[in-house]
Formats: sequence, structure tokens, C-alpha cells
Amino acid sequence: MKLLRLTSIRKNLTILVALAVLPALAILLNTGMEQRRESIEQAKNNILVLTHSMAQVQEDITRSLQQLLSTLALLPEIQAMDAVDSQELLSTIMANRPDYHNLLLVNLNGDVIAAGKTFNATNLADRKHFQEALAKKEFVTGEFIITRVGPKSHVFPFGYPVIDKQGQIKGVLTGAVNLNLFQRFHELATLPEKGFIALTDSKGIRLLYYPEKATNPIGEPINRSTWEMASSAEEPGSFIRKTSDGKRSLFAFEQVRLHPGSSPYIYVWAGIPESYILENANAALARNLLLMLLATLLAFVISLIIGRKTIVSPINELVDLTKKFALGQFDTRSDLSKQDTEFGTLTTAFHEMAEALENNQKILTENEARFRLIMDSLDALVYVVDMETYEILFLNEFGRKAFGNVIGEICWQHLQTGLSGPCPFCTNKFLLDKNGQPAGIYSWEFCNTFNNRWYFIHDRAIEWVDGRIVRLEIATDITERKRAETQLAEESERLAITLRSIGDGVITTDTAGKIILLNPVAERITGWSQEEARQKPLQRVFETDGENNLSLAEDLLSPPGTNGLSKQMTLIDKRRQQKTIVSSAADIKDSGGDKVGMVLVFRDITEQLRTEQELAKIQKLESLGVLAGGIAHDFNNILAAILGSLDMSLRDTELSEKTKRRLNQALNASYRARDLTLQLLTFAKGGEPIRESASLAEVVIDSADFVLRGDKVACHYHFPDDLMLVDIDKGQISQVVQNIILNAGQAMPGGGVIEVIACNADDTELDNLALPANRHFVKLSISDTGTGIPQEVLKKIFDPYFSTKQQGSGLGLAICHSIISKHGGTISVESAIGKGTCFHIYLPAATGSLTTSDQPIPTFLSKRKGRIMVVDDEEGVRTIATEMLKEMGHDVLTADEGQLAVDIYRKNLEQKTPIDVMIMDLTIPGGMGGEEALQKILAIDPEAKAAVSSGYSNDPVMAKYADYGFSAAIAKPYQFADMAKTINELLG
Repeated sequence: MKLLRLTSIRKNLTILVALAVLPALAILLNTGMEQRRESIEQAKNNILVLTHSMAQVQEDITRSLQQLLSTLALLPEIQAMDAVDSQELLSTIMANRPDYHNLLLVNLNGDVIAAGKTFNATNLADRKHFQEALAKKEFVTGEFIITRVGPKSHVFPFGYPVIDKQGQIKGVLTGAVNLNLFQRFHELATLPEKGFIALTDSKGIRLLYYPEKATNPIGEPINRSTWEMASSAEEPGSFIRKTSDGKRSLFAFEQVRLHPGSSPYIYVWAGIPESYILENANAALARNLLLMLLATLLAFVISLIIGRKTIVSPINELVDLTKKFALGQFDTRSDLSKQDTEFGTLTTAFHEMAEALENNQKILTENEARFRLIMDSLDALVYVVDMETYEILFLNEFGRKAFGNVIGEICWQHLQTGLSGPCPFCTNKFLLDKNGQPAGIYSWEFCNTFNNRWYFIHDRAIEWVDGRIVRLEIATDITERKRAETQLAEESERLAITLRSIGDGVITTDTAGKIILLNPVAERITGWSQEEARQKPLQRVFETDGENNLSLAEDLLSPPGTNGLSKQMTLIDKRRQQKTIVSSAADIKDSGGDKVGMVLVFRDITEQLRTEQELAKIQKLESLGVLAGGIAHDFNNILAAILGSLDMSLRDTELSEKTKRRLNQALNASYRARDLTLQLLTFAKGGEPIRESASLAEVVIDSADFVLRGDKVACHYHFPDDLMLVDIDKGQISQVVQNIILNAGQAMPGGGVIEVIACNADDTELDNLALPANRHFVKLSISDTGTGIPQEVLKKIFDPYFSTKQQGSGLGLAICHSIISKHGGTISVESAIGKGTCFHIYLPAATGSLTTSDQPIPTFLSKRKGRIMVVDDEEGVRTIATEMLKEMGHDVLTADEGQLAVDIYRKNLEQKTPIDVMIMDLTIPGGMGGEEALQKILAIDPEAKAAVSSGYSNDPVMAKYADYGFSAAIAKPYQFADMAKTINELLG
């Protein structure tokens, strides 16, 4: 039906006639196709009967030949293999059997000895039928051959064995059938000129094809696909396919077998061209189609003549009438209204419609005038645009003043500027739903590129008068409002930037003390965000300790001009952590001078105070360190003489046991005095850490286990797998761990567990510590469950010589603090009475890999006597060193300062009595030290060897002596074994 509505009446009539003819045409075509199918089926049956008849004839000939050969095989002439008699017998038979090509008698060697027709000597040993007759001892078929006996011919042979009464094979009788007799079937079946009959053997070799055809020669295989279809079938069959000349034909075939169930030895074929089969059916179909065509043309002509007069002409008249109505000629009338027909009724309805249109046009004109008056009086832009073509369909007076009379133009070309296509910000995509229908109002703001004015816009899709979907836009000019908003935003942004850039916390409140604003610094200090704190009482967010919080609230609500806080107080943040702050407050007044709120400015000085306290503590330790360094150096020199003398005295074999015991007691006491100097050196400049990359876990475990060996206190260790290495002096950090672990153990006299936890310090955690930025740190926490430390004592535990123990020196924790500070870290403590104490240590993480010692274990390869020079400002040190060296058998020279040592070395070198090894003190008050003297000596003799010696046993030069030109290091006070080992190594 849709097709009829889309075409003209003439075409519709033609289509209706065609539709009426279609059923008859379908019946006609179906009848024709049925006749074709029946013709093919009849031909198939006929040709299958033909092939079956041919197969029966072939089977009869084969049975007849089998009977003949089996009878001949029993005759005495054949049994005797008598060539002459057999020849006569076979010739007689051939004279009466013209369908046989020949009959032969063959001996066991394959030689032909007799034949029904004249022959030349020949051998058939390679023939299939001869070989199978001997092998199977029964009647067998052969395969397609060209005869060797008699005239050359294409034949199909058979074989039969000649067997005597004892069952012995005497020879083979063969017979070849003349296949040309099947040609008669072509005439008997009245096959058409292109029809054929054929025979093939069991391999698909063509034995007969009649009528003969150059494309189907005898002795060649038939088409491969045709043969595959027949050879794979178990029963007779038929099919249609193209022949060798490209034309379609109907094929039929049947297998011929010697015995039921045996493989076919011959296939009989027949074929008829499809065109011959369908000739009559096609002719009938063509005849019927021609008659149908003539009838259809006649129906077309009749329908056009009648339709023109009764339908087309009245419709044309009505079309002319509607065109006049469209031109506004509503008073035009047609005589068709006088007819008592459907067209008369339709024409009368048209007349009534014209009258209604005339009245509606008058009303529409009046309404349009009102609509334009309203649209043009609006102080806003109103326009309508086609959503597909972007054509401007309507524009009110406001729009025409702003953009000109651009109705009919493209919107993006005349309402915007600088565009090469539809506006990228066009709202069309927001105005329709997924079904393409209006989706509601879309409001937005935009600065027009044509006049740089800002508009607040309402867009929506509506159905236009002609039915298409268009975009209606109403845009109100908000340029002045946007300017005011921009100025306000800029002012607010400047204020926000100012507040963000201020390093102090700022809080503003109203007159009731409710919070209005917090800047980021205030958020960080109080722990409250702007959203959380808004409209909350100031006392809750800015909570101070005790009376300060109450007085703060009173000050906030006091009359204008009476507040103005400026004092130090303790703030309790949202996480209930205490922070020391200084703050000040001021009133916020309006233009009339009335108080409308208050601004509170405050600064967190917690870290500042902590840093000041740490600096004061470090300065105190450094001052003590200067004193400790000098004392330790001088004391070490004294100890060097005492320890050396004691060590040498104990080597006297004539001493009594009582004297040796007393000397050993004095020696042990001297060692304890030496250990005290090592502690004092920690505060001195010589106590700077000799750092290396190390595993904190190994250092802590080794140190703690050593201290707690045999104690009732145990350590539990917690070290993560990803714990970073630390950059430390392992000896000094071991001293720190031992001091803290020892104190923790003493705080738990009844036994207990010390928790040792290490982790990689978090960045947020480091922000609250006075540590270098952009550096990773490892945190070590050691906690006990002991008695705890009172708060008044907690502030003094790192002070030198402060101790709560009766036998304590007061240096333990002070040394810990000094060591950690010199490592660039920090140490702090938390404690509660009855709950225990926890020390937190932060150490800088290492940037390198684990440091391992690759120095070989020293061996004493030589103990030769040498020439040794001792350089030291202390006479007692020079004396004891000289005695030790002479005891070892060396020659000894001495010098009390560096320049003298240089002169002595040069003089001995010139006199060909060079000095082998020098022992040089680093620090010589009022004279040249060992480091400077060695550089001058090396300038004289680059091969010079010297061992550095210092009372500052932790001096960097002592640890890295090779970097300063020294070959070894000997710490004061001297010990005989250490001295002998070092000298032997230097002498080689």
C-alpha cells in the first residue's frame, strides 16, 4: 500500500493490473516447471532402463562365454594342449560366433598355441586375465587391452584355466568379446543425436563410446569427477552435469559384476542432453508466456483508457482548484461539486475548507501581529534556528538591532565571528533525547564572539510551523552583572591568595563567635577543615588549655576595641595534640564602624621552641666537647706513659707473682680510665662519626644481645624486609643502642620484654621534626614496660652529668644525644610513670650499598730490625715508645715537633742511613703537627712510611689515614702487641 501512495494514478492502475496478472503468471510458471521436472524424471527412468538392459546383455554374454570356455576346457584336445586339433576346434566355434573377437589357448608360459582366427606367435604372460586365471583357478575378467593376436582391436578379455583330472593347470583359455554389439542399443532406444551409450572397465577406462566422438577416445579415462561419482556408488544411479563440450546432460550408469557382492568389472553408461529432454516442456512454457503477455498488454490499455476518464481527469481538476486556494483565491469553485459521485462530495468538502482557511488566515494574521509586537518589545534576544541547516528562521527586534536583519542566513556565520563551521559550543546535542524528540530546557552562560557581550541563555527544541524540529533561544544580556561578578571574584581571589600566602593561621568569626573562615595554615594547625569548622563556636575549634579558653571566649564577645590578644598559650588541636602558639585578635567592623566579627591571627611556635631547646642543648654539649677534647687528649698522653710502662714492666720475667698481680690491677684500672677518655671524646671534634652504609638491624641486634647476655630481660625485634640502609658510624650507634638497652633493662628489675621496632620514616612524620628536607630517614623505637621517668626528670635526661643512679656517670644519654646529633638525626623520649619509656631515634638513610671490608687479614711476612723515628710533644710518650721499640730490637730516633722531624729525616737520608718508619702525633701544641710534617717528608722521599698516632682515637685521620698519606694508624695509649704488629707490617 505504501508503494501505491508514492506513485501516480496511472502508475497505480498499471501496478494493479500487474498484480492481478501475477497469480496467473505464477500458476503458469509453476506448471511449466512441473512439466520440466516430469520430463527429466521420465527421461531418467528411460535411460536407467537402457543401462540396465545393456548390463543384462553384458552379463548374458559373460555367462555364455564362461559356459563356452568351461566346456572347451574339458575337451580332450584342449586337455592335451594339442595345438593342431585345438586350432581347428576354436576356428569352427569362431565361425559360428561373430560376437566374439577371438578365442585363444595359451600354455603356462603365456605363449598362444591355438586361436579361432589366424595369429602370429605371441605371448600373453603379462595380461591381467591370464595371470588371474592361473592364480585364482576360475573364470576371471581382464581389463581394457589392444589385441596382439589377429587384427589390432580394442577388446575386453576373459580367462578360464584348463585343469586336468588331477587338478593340475595345463593352460588358459581366453576369449575377447566384440563390444560393438552394444551400438545397436543406441538405435533401439531412439536416443537423440547428442545422446550416447558407453562402456568403461573397473578403472574408468573407456571401452566403448557411441556415436564416436573425438573428445571421448577409446582407451582413455573418463572425466575424473564423473568416475568418482559412479565408482563410489553401490547401486545404479543417475545425475546431471556438463559434458566435455560444456552442455548439460542426464547421465545413467549401472555396474556389471561376475558374482553378486564382487567388485564391478564393467560399467555401462547412457546419456541424453538436457535440452532434448526439456525441448517440449520449454516450448509449451514459451507458448503460454506469450499468450499471457498479450492478455496483460490488453488489460493495461483498457485500464488506462477507463482510468483517464473516470479518475485522472477529476483529480487534475481538483489539483488545479487546490493550487488556486494556495494562491489565496478562496472564492474559486468547481462544477464537480454538482455530481453525485465521490468526487462531487470531495469537491464540496474542498469548497468548505476554502471558506475555513479564509477565516483562519484572518485570525492568524491578527495573532502574528500580536506575537511580533510582544517579541519585539522584549529586552532580550529571541531567535529560531533550523537544527540541521543552521538557517535563522526568526529574529526579534532586539536581535536585529544587535546583529542586523539576518533572517535566512546561517547562524554561526552572522551571530558569531571567526568560525569556519558550526559553533563547537552549539547546544543542539543537549536539546533532543535519544529518540530525536525535544528534551527540555538547557540553560547556560556565554560571551558572544561577535560583540563580546555576556548572555544568560535558555535553549529548547520545539516543533516549527512546518513540522520540523528547531532550536528556540532566549538570551538575556548579563554583561554588566558579569563585570561585577568578575570584580568580586578577583577581589575574593586576591583575599584568598593573601590568606594562603600568610604564614600564620587566620580565623574569622561573627559577633556570636561562630567561625566563618579558616585559611590553610589555620586548618593545618587546628586539624579542622574549613567545611568542618564553619558555624562552630571558636572555643571548640580554637581550644586552649584551661582558663585561657574561657578568657578567649570573653574577649571575643567583649565590646569593640577592648580585645587585642597577644600572648603565648597552648592550643589543643582536633587530634588532642598540644601545640604552643602565640596569637593576636582584632575586631572586624562595617562601614558604619559597628563590630561585625573578629579576626584571630596565630602562629605555631612548637617546633621553634623545640629547635631552640635542641640548639641550646647542642651548644651546651659542644662547649663541653671542647673541654672534653682537650682533657681527653692530655689524659691519653699521660695514659700512654702509664699503660706503656705497665705493659713493659709485665714483660719482666723476674717479677714475683704478687707484683705481677698488682701491676695487672693497675693495668686494668688504666684501661677503665682509657674507656672514660673514649666517652669524653664523643663530645669533642675528634669524635665525629666515621660513616659507612650499614644494616641498622644487624647493628641493633648485635649490640642489644651483647648487653642483655645472661639477663632476665629479652628483646623482641621488628624489622621490615624493605628497611633502608643507614649512613652511620657502627661503633658509635652500637654505643647508643647499648646505653638505651642497658637503661631499659635496669628499669625492669623483675625482668620483661624490650620492643625494638624499625621502619622507614613517613614524610608526614618528618614534617614535624627539625630534620633536613629532601632526605630519607629510618626510625628506630626502643620501648620498655618499666617504671617510667617523671616529667620533671624527662627534660634533663640528655644533660651531661645528670643522673638518677647512685653509680651513674651521667654521660650515657648525653653521649647518645651527641652521637645522634652528629649523625644528622634526632632522638626523643616518651614516658609515663608505671607504663614504661620509649626512645625514638631518626637516622639518615644511606644512598649507597652495604659497606663490606675487603681488606685481607694482615700477615707478618718479615720481622727485620728497622730504624724508627717517634714524633710526639710529650716526653713520657716518646720515652715509653722508645722503650717498646728498643725491646723489639729497633734503632729509635725522637723529635718533639714536626719541623725537627723533617730535618732529622732529610739528614739521615743524605747520610745513607734512611729512616724506615715514623710514628707521628697529629696534634703538637705550638709546633708543626704530624699531618703537615708528613707532607713535607713525602716531598723529599715519596717512599716514606709513617704511622699516625693521636690521643683523639676517633679522629677522621685515624680512620682514613691513607687519604692523608699515612701507611698505618696507632691509637694512644700504646700497647706492646699493637705496636709490634703495626711496625712489622710496615717493615714487611
